[in-house]
Amino acid sequence: MRVVIVGAGQAGAWVVQRLRANDPDCVITLVGEEPWAPYERPPLSKASFVTDDSAPRFILSVEQAAKLNVSLLLGTTVVQIDRARKCAVTRGHGELAYDKLVLATGGSARRLQVPGHDLPGVCYLRTWEDATQLRGRLNRARTLLVVGGGWIGLEVAASARMLGCNVVLVESSERLCARTVPPWVSGYLARQHELRGVTVKLSCEVSKIELSTEGGLVAHTSDGALDADLIAVGVGLQPNIGLAAACGLEVANGILVDAFGGTSDPDIYACGDVANQPLATSGERIRIESYANAINHAVTVADHLSGRPQDGKDVPWFWSDQFDFQLQVLGYPSGDGEWVTRGDEGQGKFCLFQIQGGVLQSVISVNMARELKLAKRWMKAGVCPPAHVLRDLTVRLDKV
Repeated sequence: MRVVIVGAGQAGAWVVQRLRANDPDCVITLVGEEPWAPYERPPLSKASFVTDDSAPRFILSVEQAAKLNVSLLLGTTVVQIDRARKCAVTRGHGELAYDKLVLATGGSARRLQVPGHDLPGVCYLRTWEDATQLRGRLNRARTLLVVGGGWIGLEVAASARMLGCNVVLVESSERLCARTVPPWVSGYLARQHELRGVTVKLSCEVSKIELSTEGGLVAHTSDGALDADLIAVGVGLQPNIGLAAACGLEVANGILVDAFGGTSDPDIYACGDVANQPLATSGERIRIESYANAINHAVTVADHLSGRPQDGKDVPWFWSDQFDFQLQVLGYPSGDGEWVTRGDEGQGKFCLFQIQGGVLQSVISVNMARELKLAKRWMKAGVCPPAHVLRDLTVRLDKV
């Protein structure tokens, strides 16, 4: 079987490794637009700012790809998918014939739709080159304006503050990370950033960016003009669906796939950030942008391609490192059910358990990784300790 994988990111690299483990004879080609072999993206908004690494942390190095007998085409763009002839047309490497094609094209940093969004000094973060450029500019900047109060924006703000920059963060919504966590956690995040010197402005929209007379930048916002040496934008991810749409695959906020990553073409799969997949619990469609999902979804696709489909899916999981705390989210927090708190914000360690109808629906943890691991077991087993047990710090949850 010939498998061509388009996209050399987290998902693409894991498809390669799982597929090779399942099938030693499969002919595998991995195509990536960047010059780097597949690398870890989470450190780009975290550790990469405070280190002087000259290269990213590789998931699948060139040497590893060679040992796995995988053709790795880097710096290569697929410009067309010919479904009738079953080939991917590239710029520079001709046509790549496939029996099965996997689209792991990920996404691109969403651009601000305001005048001046592309001025020098306005930075976006998605690639290693983006991160190294931003890191170099941060070392010379005194004031950073972060546009966007989601996870990327918060991580960049924290990293820049740790480097000594004056940081102002603006978010158009009424609270931080409003799409993924409840209001109390949004408030916690805002408090932690403000305690460490970040100025947080909520319900604040940017309307225009201009060059200042001093050689910096000025952002015109609904809260007035804000001066900065540098502006970092983190306003979301745009799924890279161009190839899929052009060849007639079904798309809607990503590439529509089934439970095994199959698209509307039986010979084409999609996984990772670009895939709009059905939830195992409800069938509701969602596009998940996370490290863990990229791996789990890639494994699902590779196993299905190898004729080894797995039962069920892993519990969704996400984490964010900011300052001296790590926040982790398990499952899909919503406005339903009861929230049970274990620990104390003042102590810097707490866990929120969301229970609905006696079932553990989601968990949000700050510096309580052990509790999160236990909660994952409970969610997989469909069980949940009583609320009074979860609250009681004298009770060892691993003995429940």
